[in-house]
Amino acid sequence: MRAEKTKIKREKSEYAVQAVSNAIDILELLGDYEHELSISEIVAKLSLTKSNVNKLLANLERFGYVEHNRYTGNFRLGVKTFQISQAYINKLNLIEISVQAMQELKNLLNESVYIGVIRQDNVVYLDVIETDEAVRVRPRIGNVGPAYATAMGKAQLSLMDEKEVEALYEGKKFEPFTKHTVKSVSELKKQLSDAREKGYALDIEEYEEGVCCIGSPILDFMGNVIAGISVSAPRERMSDERIIEAVAPALKETAKKLSVKFGYSA
Repeated sequence: MRAEKTKIKREKSEYAVQAVSNAIDILELLGDYEHELSISEIVAKLSLTKSNVNKLLANLERFGYVEHNRYTGNFRLGVKTFQISQAYINKLNLIEISVQAMQELKNLLNESVYIGVIRQDNVVYLDVIETDEAVRVRPRIGNVGPAYATAMGKAQLSLMDEKEVEALYEGKKFEPFTKHTVKSVSELKKQLSDAREKGYALDIEEYEEGVCCIGSPILDFMGNVIAGISVSAPRERMSDERIIEAVAPALKETAKKLSVKFGYSA
């Protein structure tokens, strides 16, 4: 009798584990699609029975993890999934999460790697892993730089709406830090358009003479920019050829990896 009860208990436990696994599969499936999915689509894509999917959806809807569109009969992710993902993001420390990727990028290129965020129309540099080269760029940690003249700033501005950019710089003068500094909003917008297309922004001696920086944006699970990462080096080590063939691809890949860590899905 005891052996029989143990077997029943084990079977129930195995069923519960499978049910949880199937429920997670449904949530991940709904998360992979921008549009809602019907029960028949879920059944077909996950190879589950219709009765099983119905039960799982009913329970997920009950707790707010999925929502049922009463007009179409289809399902989408519920607000509870957003709340949980937001709670996770809130607990992430930008520097702690980024340091390993920054170190790997520095090891690959042996140039200084920065991470920073935009505050109003300025960039705040939060952390750096410096190059081993004897000739290096003066560290900017804790410094505040103009977003319009820095690669990290322009990388983040590039994903803003044009009207937001115009509003941000309305009535403001573009201080010429060097002869290469951008001079107007229209010129800046052209650079941002180019950065948006390429996936990285450039600062070729715009903020400091003899210094070249390349920056890419880091996104969160909503596709919003939360930070920027950049590679900085003396211009003499940063030829156009090296930027295009080595630095930019490595930087973009690192930014992509960090974005995925923060929940972004392309």
